[in-house]
Amino acid sequence: MKQAPDLAEDDLVTRRVRVRHRILIVDDRRENLLAAEAALSALGALIVPALSGEEALRHLLESDYSLVLLDVQMPSMDGYETARFIRSRPRTAHIPIIFLTAHDAEAHNVLRAYELGAVDFLQKPFAPEILRAKIQVLLALQERTEELGRLRMQHEHEVERQHIQAEHLARETEARHQLARLNEQLAENDHRKNEFLAILAHELRNPLAPLRALFDLAKQAPDEPMSPRMLDIGDRQLTLLARLVDDLLDIARITANKIELRPETMDLREAVEVAITTSKPRLADRRHELVTSIADAPIRVTIDSLRMVQVISNLLNNAARYTPPGGRIEVSCSADDSHACVTVTDNGIGIPPELLPTIFDMFVQERVRSDGSGGLGLGLALANHLVVLHGGALAAESPGRGHGTTFRIAIPLAGSQRALRPRKRTRDLEPLVRPPSSMLRIVVVDDNEDARELVAHMLASAGHDVKIAHDGPSGLETILEHHPDAALIDIGLPGMTGLDVVRALRDRCPDLRTKLVAFTGYCGADSLARATAAGFHAHLVKPVSLDAMLRCLTTGR
Repeated sequence: MKQAPDLAEDDLVTRRVRVRHRILIVDDRRENLLAAEAALSALGALIVPALSGEEALRHLLESDYSLVLLDVQMPSMDGYETARFIRSRPRTAHIPIIFLTAHDAEAHNVLRAYELGAVDFLQKPFAPEILRAKIQVLLALQERTEELGRLRMQHEHEVERQHIQAEHLARETEARHQLARLNEQLAENDHRKNEFLAILAHELRNPLAPLRALFDLAKQAPDEPMSPRMLDIGDRQLTLLARLVDDLLDIARITANKIELRPETMDLREAVEVAITTSKPRLADRRHELVTSIADAPIRVTIDSLRMVQVISNLLNNAARYTPPGGRIEVSCSADDSHACVTVTDNGIGIPPELLPTIFDMFVQERVRSDGSGGLGLGLALANHLVVLHGGALAAESPGRGHGTTFRIAIPLAGSQRALRPRKRTRDLEPLVRPPSSMLRIVVVDDNEDARELVAHMLASAGHDVKIAHDGPSGLETILEHHPDAALIDIGLPGMTGLDVVRALRDRCPDLRTKLVAFTGYCGADSLARATAAGFHAHLVKPVSLDAMLRCLTTGR
C-alpha cells in the first residue's frame, strides 16, 4: 500500500468531519474488538473500542453513541452490570444495546438481557453480514426516528409561528378597529363641537339682540327715562348672558378638573326651596303648574349648597323650557336609609330612547323644541359632574318623545361612608371700620375705559364720591393720596397688575383702612386664593350688578 508523503506540520489542514453514527464495542479481548471493527467498517460509522465496562462508561460520558455492542462475560464489571449503568443515566438510557456472548445462550440469561433493555442477543461466533444487517436496520430506524423528531419540531415551530402570526394579525386588526372607533369618536366630537359653536353663537345673539335694541332706543331719546318694562327686559337678558358665560366657565373647570366644592352639612329641603324660588320666574313665564312633595322631616346632607341649588335649578329650568306652556312640573324631595333623593318630573316633549345613553355627555342637545332650538348641551353635563363630585348619581328616564322626562338626583346622607366631609370654616374677618355717613369715597381702577366709566357712573348715581384710574401706578397713587373707603381694582391691569397694586399698598401703608375689592373677569378658587394672598378683602367677578357691588362695598360699615 502506497504511503502518503510526509507533510510538514505547517502543511497539515484540519477540519471538522461530521460523524453520523458512533458505535461503541465493549469486549475484554482485543482480537474480538478487531474482528467486530472489521465486520462493521463497511457501515461508514465511527467505531470506538472499549476493553472494559468502566472504559465504556467513560466513553459514554464524553460522547453520544448510536449503538453499543456489549460482551456479556468480562472481568470486574460484566455486560449486565454495564448495561444497568447505561440504562440508569438519562443521557444514555435510550441507546440500543446488542449483547454478544461466546457461551450458551441460556433462556434466563437472554431474558435478563432483554429486561435490561437489549434489542438483540447474539452468540459468538456470528456471521458478519447478519450483524451488519441488524445494525443497519437499527441505524435506519434511528435516522427515521430522528427525522420524525425534526419534522415534529419543525411542525411545532410552524404551528407556534402561525399562532404568533395570528395573534399579531388579531392585534393589528383590533388596533385598526380601535383606531377606526377613535376616528369615529373624534369625528363625532368634532361634529358636536361645530354644532355647539353654532348654537353658542345663536344663544349669545338672543340676549344681545334686545340689549342692542335697548341701547338704540336710549340713543334715540337720551332725555327720556326708560320704562320699567324696558329695564326689566334689559336686566333679564343681561342675566341670561351672564348665565351662559358662567356655564362655559364651569365646563372649562370640569375639563381642567378645577371645580372645587365647599361642602357643609345642611337640610337638603332648604336647597330645594332655594332652587324652586330661583326658577319660579321661568316657570311663571310659561304658565306651568308646579307640584311639590317635600319630606316633613329634615334631610341632613353634606353638600356645596350653591352648587346643589345650581343643579336642581338647572333641572327645573330645563323642565320649564322643554314643556309646552301650561304644563305640569313635579318636584319631590325624600330620603331612605342611606341616600337623599330629589326628583324633577315634567310632562313635556320627552327624550328619544337613542339619546338617553349619551344624555349627560358634553355638547349633547338633550331635547329639541319645535322651533329647532335645544340649548348649548352643557347644562346636564355640568349637573351630572357636580352630582358625581358629591358622591351621588344623576339619572334620566323618559318613555319617549311626547311622554315627559324624569331626572333623579341621589346623594349620600351626611355621615355615611360616601358622603363628603364638611369643610371647616375659617374664622370670620374682623369688620373694617367705616365712617357713619351713607356716602362712600370709592376709587375705580380699570384699564378698560368703557367699563371704568360705566362703573364709576353707576356708583356716582347711587350717591357715592368716585375717582378713577386707568392703570396700576396711577391707581396706587390715587388710593394713597385720598385714602378712600373702598377701591375696585381690576386684577388684569397691564404692567403693574391689581395684585401688585395691593401688595404695594400693604408695603407703603400698612394701616390703610380702605376696603380693597378685586374686580375682575378671572374666577374660580385659584383666582380667589391669589387675590386673598395679595391682600384683597373681597372678590367680585364681572359682570356684576349694582346691587351686588353695593352690598360688597358696604359690608362691614
